[in-house]
Amino acid sequence: MHNTPIPDLVTVTVLVENTTDSALRCEHGLSLLVEWQGRRILLDAGQTGAFLENADAMGLSLTGLDACVLSHGHYDHAGGFEALLRRDPAARIYAQKSAFEPRLSGSGGRVHDIGVPPAVAEQRERFLLVEDTTEILPGVYLAPHSTANLAQIGAKSKLYRQTGGELLPDDFSHEQSLVLDTARGLVLFNSCSHGGAANILREAREALGKPVYAYIGGLHLKGKKAGREICTLSPAEMEELCGAFLRENVQLIYTGHCTGGPGLELLRQGLGARLHALTTGLRFVV
Repeated sequence: MHNTPIPDLVTVTVLVENTTDSALRCEHGLSLLVEWQGRRILLDAGQTGAFLENADAMGLSLTGLDACVLSHGHYDHAGGFEALLRRDPAARIYAQKSAFEPRLSGSGGRVHDIGVPPAVAEQRERFLLVEDTTEILPGVYLAPHSTANLAQIGAKSKLYRQTGGELLPDDFSHEQSLVLDTARGLVLFNSCSHGGAANILREAREALGKPVYAYIGGLHLKGKKAGREICTLSPAEMEELCGAFLRENVQLIYTGHCTGGPGLELLRQGLGARLHALTTGLRFVV
């Protein structure tokens, strides 16, 4: 890890997210353009080419990026890479080595595929597969989970992996955080936080030896009951989640996508002015 101070200006543009308040396209998915120290990093690509259309509409070029990252092996983060790989023959995408293993969900009462779409998986030679905490650019890290027994969370969330024809609770070995080592502290991106935000905060702090200053991404709180969107956490679980951010003294939390509207409102009650909502087209500076 670098010991010299690093300028902490990080610009984030939400290329696609579940919501929009403009003419830009939105979809169930997430794609972020992260700019820092003159470098441009694409984190995820949503589920279609909508993120590219939005980038074009905003006057943002997505060719010649310094790095592309897939946060985890789900369709709503990987699917749009098909369009990027067509547009930019030189693009290469970092992913965890298990990102292409079958991933399934039991939500809605039936088990269904939510993994990397075949059109993207067929181009796996254009992915750079990593396993451990890896520095991909100066001060820019990919950090996988190091917490044991995450399959317990997978079972509770009805998320599964398929290994040798056997269906097992997902242990989220395919999920990774993008972490920037800035002068103010770590700026951490985890698109869905399936392994639990409290675990992810601790993992990053222990791996890189610094506290997390800002946390950006979804928190996997969105559910449905009787046709209505709900927050899947109990009041006690929500209190614990907010407490984790406060104990770690995270100054900024930008969240959306799988967090959902009810979850966002409950988080706002516990986190106050630290909390901000992601939406398609939003551009902000950390």
